[in-house]
Amino acid sequence: MSGSWHTLAMRAPSVPLYVQIQNFIRSGIANGRFTDGDRLPSEPELAQRFATTRSTVAKALQQLAFEGVISRRIGSGTYVGSGRREDRVDTTELASYEQHVLASGERLEYELLSFKPKEATDEVAQRLDLQAHSTVYQLERLRLVEGAPTAIEVRFLPASIGSRIEEAQLRSLTVQDILREKLGLRISRIDNAVSAAIATERFARLLQVRRGDSLLVREHTIFAAQNRPLLYGKAIYGGDFKIRYSLYSPDRL
Repeated sequence: MSGSWHTLAMRAPSVPLYVQIQNFIRSGIANGRFTDGDRLPSEPELAQRFATTRSTVAKALQQLAFEGVISRRIGSGTYVGSGRREDRVDTTELASYEQHVLASGERLEYELLSFKPKEATDEVAQRLDLQAHSTVYQLERLRLVEGAPTAIEVRFLPASIGSRIEEAQLRSLTVQDILREKLGLRISRIDNAVSAAIATERFARLLQVRRGDSLLVREHTIFAAQNRPLLYGKAIYGGDFKIRYSLYSPDRL
């Protein structure tokens, strides 16, 4: 870390403490006191420096992390620079986030958490157009990009499909590649919905975020021809994940 972080500008009483903390970090980055990749002062250090509580410091850092100014790593600290990842959605192509990652040359890995048959809940049966209490295969795995946990996959497949999938495939291939290349199924449509959730203790541990942090959830159903559902599930991302998409005029050239 270049320079000393102990030099602090005069505080204006009318400026909220969390904003003062943000300004301290922003100005430190602007003048080179903190450079990209530097570890920033800890929450207790900042709380002591500004004579405030850790919750106020956490509020200040949360906004900076949301903006991509800093990245927060559980068990390690807070660093200058964004750990943010993003996906882009183009409604003219059936490309997954993982395919975008691989196309960029980054390393994509999976940690298989579980894959087993179970009785479908009412919601899962409805999404997969199955009769109540049908058997489905539930997949849970952790998606890692360049070794960092990026998403938790929770997915359900009809037994006729899930029973044909090998665990070895789930440790190295995208679900779309398994459906297309290993099972010979043609994907005709993917319906997506994006929502927010709060990190449970388990999800926080897997994604290396704090319990109670905001998460982004992408719910999706993959269809074959004649609207036959092949898969229903959710991909759960840390709150700093971003999805970009474009809207086009129907009469565009």
